[in-house]
Amino acid sequence: MKSKVNLAILGLRISTVLYYLMMAGCLIWAFVPARSPEDGHAFFAWFLFLFLLPFVVFLEVVIVHLKRRKFWAWVAGLIIGALYAPSLFLPFGIMILVGLLAEGSRSEFGMQRTIKEPDQ
Repeated sequence: MKSKVNLAILGLRISTVLYYLMMAGCLIWAFVPARSPEDGHAFFAWFLFLFLLPFVVFLEVVIVHLKRRKFWAWVAGLIIGALYAPSLFLPFGIMILVGLLAEGSRSEFGMQRTIKEPDQ
């Protein structure tokens, strides 16, 4: 079977780019002048930027280690795909899960299917 790890990496990469765009929007929003002195949008923008930063770093680390065929990255990718499935990132979750659960991909990460013969 052919490995589809690159499909999973593509799904992770697209979601990372979307997170980068959200972070850029937060930075732009942080420097927009406030309408009133009580307006706390700059604080919220910086908070959101700092909240998204670990997600981006973690996704990049998972992508790098998926390319190196590390087992923990395969497990992390499955978890990320499962978390994306019930969200707006559904298409990327499907790409990640299909890519990592393909027979060839599982064998690359040491998850060969073993079938036991019944005792006679």
